[in-house]
Amino acid sequence: MWQIVGQSRIQTLLQRGVERKTLAHAYLFVGPPHIGKMTLALDLARALNCTGNDPPCGQCESCRKIGEGKHADVPIIELTPYEEDGDKPKAQKIVIGVEQIEDTIIRFANLPPFEGKCKVFIINGAELLSEEAANCLLKTLEEPGPGVFFILLSTNDKLLLPTVISRCQ
Repeated sequence: MWQIVGQSRIQTLLQRGVERKTLAHAYLFVGPPHIGKMTLALDLARALNCTGNDPPCGQCESCRKIGEGKHADVPIIELTPYEEDGDKPKAQKIVIGVEQIEDTIIRFANLPPFEGKCKVFIINGAELLSEEAANCLLKTLEEPGPGVFFILLSTNDKLLLPTVISRCQ
């Protein structure tokens, strides 16, 4: 049960890739805000980890956990609030830093899945990767281990490093 609306061609291509086990290891979904990039990314993550008969079933434990953002093998990397000083209000980072990439992807990409069939790393706002973070991601993006997938979401692919774009479908 794919949740995406209005993208039947893309959904069909991804569904066939899941069924035939011919998916690429990295995808880049580009478009304006609120058109369904995250929904499609979560649908693909569900389809890859679904234990039901017709993935993504939306009913199995993996599908439910991914939908709730609580699946150990499907982390979502995005801007996170931080505090500069205890007296100041929370501010938003302007880039996704190398620490987030190292802590979430580099450390865990080579480990086997914890509770699912595969690992799916979703990077929301990939255009906000700092140059250092993007370069840190490149080696893993280039040569992921078996059962490791990356989905990068962006509103402006022109802000991504060409080397990152070249490693994605």
